[in-house]
Amino acid sequence: MKNLFISMCLGLWITSCQNQTSTKVVTDQIASQDGISTMPYTQDDQENITRLIGMTLKDQFKEDLEKEWIDTISRKFKYEQFDLNGDGKKEIFVGLTGPYFCGSGGCTMFLLSNQGNVITRFTVIDFPLYISTEETNEWRDLILYSNKSYRKVSFESNSYPSNPSTLDVYSGNLDNSLKILDWEQLEFFKF
Repeated sequence: MKNLFISMCLGLWITSCQNQTSTKVVTDQIASQDGISTMPYTQDDQENITRLIGMTLKDQFKEDLEKEWIDTISRKFKYEQFDLNGDGKKEIFVGLTGPYFCGSGGCTMFLLSNQGNVITRFTVIDFPLYISTEETNEWRDLILYSNKSYRKVSFESNSYPSNPSTLDVYSGNLDNSLKILDWEQLEFFKF
C-alpha cells in the first residue's frame, strides 16, 4: 500500500513538472470562469474563444444585463476570425442579433483583438460582411452593408469608423473579397 501511494505521488509530480514545462513554452491569455488566466491555447480552440467573447460582451453590457434589459433572444452571437493586420493573430468578428442589438437600420457587430479587447463596435450593419484585398494603414479594408448600400470601411488610428452608414457608398467589386459572418453558415453561441 505504501509503495502504491509513493508511486502515485511520483506520477503526479512528474505529470505536474511536464505540464509546467509545456505551459511555460506556449502561453497566452484565455477566458476562464473567473476572468482572464494564462493557459496554453490556440485560436482554433472554439470553447475558449466563445468564452472570451462571452466575457467581453458581459463586460460591455454589464449594466443592461443586470437590469435584465437584454432578452434571451438577444443574448446570442456568431463569430469568425481573420488576421486583418498581418501580425499572425486573428481578430474576432462578433455578430449580434435580437431586438436589443438590431433595428430597422441593421445590427451591432464587434471587432475584437485575439485577447478580447474591443477594437471597434459597429452599428447599423447587416450580415454578411466582406474583407477586401486592399489595405489602409496596414489593416485590411472592410466592406459592410449599411443603410441599404455597401460601404468601404478603412482603419484609422486605432479602430475602424463605427457607423458605416455615414460613409460613401462602395461602388467596387466584391468578387475578390472574402465573405464572412454569413449568417446561414454559422452556429449561434450564448452569452
